[in-house]
Amino acid sequence: MATSRIHLSYSRDEKTPPNIFTDHDWVRHQQEELLAEYGERFIVVYQEQVLGVGDTYEAALQSAESNLPPGDAEITPIVELLRKRQPFLRVRPSDIHLPARDNG
Repeated sequence: MATSRIHLSYSRDEKTPPNIFTDHDWVRHQQEELLAEYGERFIVVYQEQVLGVGDTYEAALQSAESNLPPGDAEITPIVELLRKRQPFLRVRPSDIHLPARDNG
């Protein structure tokens, strides 16, 4: 079995790879387009490119593994779960009118 070139965990002493921050920012800025294209799924992103998509975390990693560019270098992607943001429902107590109780 071949060793994965996808590197997702880091020791305390390792510096965070620079693409991690830019990839998170890119996903946030492109979220609507990504949701429209892939739906509510897991995506694997490296250097602002989607490498893999799947309904589960493992499926997304397998998809990314099959789409890696040729070479021997390890990559440090991020894995994000795309979800539609639901607006908060704000209930104001003054807007609620309860029926009068019958103490009969």
